Amino acid sequence: MSRYTRASVRALDLADPLAPMRDRFFLPRGIIYLDGNSLGALPKTTRGRLNEVIQQEWGERLIRSWNESGWIEAPQRVGDKIARLIGARPGEVIVTDSTSINLFKTLAAALALRQDRRVVLSTVDNFPTDLYMAQGLIQQLGGRRELRLVQIDELEESLTDEVATLMVTHVNYQSGRILDMPRLTRRAHEQGALALWDLSHSAGALPLDLDAADADLAVGCGYKYLNGGPGAPAFLYVARRHQASFSQPLSGWMGHAQPFAFVSDYAPAEGVARYLSGTPAILSLAALECGVDLLLEADMSSIRVKSLALTT
Repeated sequence: MSRYTRASVRALDLADPLAPMRDRFFLPRGIIYLDGNSLGALPKTTRGRLNEVIQQEWGERLIRSWNESGWIEAPQRVGDKIARLIGARPGEVIVTDSTSINLFKTLAAALALRQDRRVVLSTVDNFPTDLYMAQGLIQQLGGRRELRLVQIDELEESLTDEVATLMVTHVNYQSGRILDMPRLTRRAHEQGALALWDLSHSAGALPLDLDAADADLAVGCGYKYLNGGPGAPAFLYVARRHQASFSQPLSGWMGHAQPFAFVSDYAPAEGVARYLSGTPAILSLAALECGVDLLLEADMSSIRVKSLALTT
């Protein structure tokens, strides 16, 4: 029999430091929502913030809001906030595009640094879009690279000196299995490979420490556990030690060192800003920032403790 009773569960609820957080979201009455892995719930602050952006910043200030309302810095500002959630340092995370596009950009950059190696190593049950993007990139490269898929338990032994990049998802979307990021990253580095992590089912769900794990690259989703809304922009991470040497293939104007100089030749911006491509989606960024702020207030360690308790 279960060791839990109605009274003991009620007592857990009363002692739960995160209990007030439920009232910070719009949730339909009578609904127990367990689908945050596909779409996070709507924070109550988001509606007011979007109204402010639409009515005041866009409606009244118009183009001046790029400077006066901080629109132009939004990808870096929200990126630095996400960095605090995933154990990265300021200037290592930027919000832009979708997870798939960011995977394409970071994987292309990684392969450019390992031109003498053929293999992108991943798992057979990796999230399909990651595999599709890798396949598409390899096709664009004329088939000079190979996507090698193995079982999760075969990853370590498959990390050989043929591997250019290890490309894996930290939390498996099918099984929920959490990969050992520090161990696999260390093994990749021992073989001279880079490690690219998809955090789409990790960020906002459990504590992460990319810096401690010595990760090279990462991408992640904004509309799942970060509660950024449907189609929210994604984020990418590039460790500071790599930023000066990495280039990305989608070299759009916002990733230029001087985007408003309007010169003909591309020169990448300093740091992680070079991973921007087109104009930031300001309405979506504003919504995402509300969800990220709420998570920072809640504290990821507390969220993880409650998650484990609820699923025991």
